[in-house]
Amino acid sequence: MTQGTSGGPTRLAAVGLGRWARIMASAYYQSDDVELVSCFSRNPERRARFAADYGCGEDASLEALLARDDIEGVVITVPNDQHATVIEAAARAGKHVYVEKPVAVDVVDIKRIRAAVAESGIVFACGHSARRLAGVREMRRCLDSGEIGTPSMVEVVFSNERGLELNEGDWRGDPERAPGGPLTQLGIHHIDNLNFLFGVPRRVMAMGRQGAPRVSNTMVVGALLEFDDVIGFLGNDWLTPGAFTMDLYATEARLRYELDFSWWSDSADTDAHSRLIKVEFDSHGDDPDARVLSERPVQLDARNHLREEIVEFALAIRGCAEIEVDLETAIANVAVMRATLRALDEKRTVEVAETMSELS
Repeated sequence: MTQGTSGGPTRLAAVGLGRWARIMASAYYQSDDVELVSCFSRNPERRARFAADYGCGEDASLEALLARDDIEGVVITVPNDQHATVIEAAARAGKHVYVEKPVAVDVVDIKRIRAAVAESGIVFACGHSARRLAGVREMRRCLDSGEIGTPSMVEVVFSNERGLELNEGDWRGDPERAPGGPLTQLGIHHIDNLNFLFGVPRRVMAMGRQGAPRVSNTMVVGALLEFDDVIGFLGNDWLTPGAFTMDLYATEARLRYELDFSWWSDSADTDAHSRLIKVEFDSHGDDPDARVLSERPVQLDARNHLREEIVEFALAIRGCAEIEVDLETAIANVAVMRATLRALDEKRTVEVAETMSELS
């Protein structure tokens, strides 16, 4: 495996240079812990623009990039169905891997990735940045501290207008490449959030519909998830202005988190455009038997959800950090996603253990 020097920033390369690669690079390329060394895309103009904008080199082929001794890890943002091929090539070359969510959508691809990571021993991280948002972290703290009591229900929604923009030939509009439409591209974020807060659910029921004018993929998905002690609702819609919300219900308080989705890509400022409201009984009234609700905003300390992921990856390569969303966590999220897809297709309740076993 390629080893970097013991000091200095971890040397990374970007593979896949679309819109999201640029958003990611804008978040991490000036970090003291990362040096963006090179980039690759099959499109030479896109490659040249990326290199110029982020002050890195460029390679004309993936093979050339992976053969370089001065690159320790790769940040992969190619489409879902290309993940396995690129990860296998990187693992063979001894390069550590960060890949955007979902880790893959196909069972065969998951098994290929699992084998490549196990055989190479590389550091592997999957991009599920939503769990790093300040509001989600505070929800977890409230659960862990017990201050909101015993949770009973959670509702999460992630929607935007992407379906209205899709045209025939767009990979996101293809039910094979992006099954479930917004479930694969948006819902997977909240699936990971729910995993972070409550673990993997036991079973799933789901409904969905189409509705985009020019593509055949699913555009709206609603799923009911059963956890050990909590019932959850997951909603995704590609036909509406952006929404990212989480509502957590417990015996002592209710938490309402809302993010202005238009700031999602500006990760240094995302938390400044979100709010967490805590609703609880006011115990300071004159009548001790009165149950008066009090609503107050919760202070959120700003983070940088995109930079944080890459810095953690860079430090883990050097043995100075642990990967939070590792391969097994990412695969568990895909198992829930696939259970939801199966519930949609077969119109039945699906045990998550059923899809989890298929990915092992």
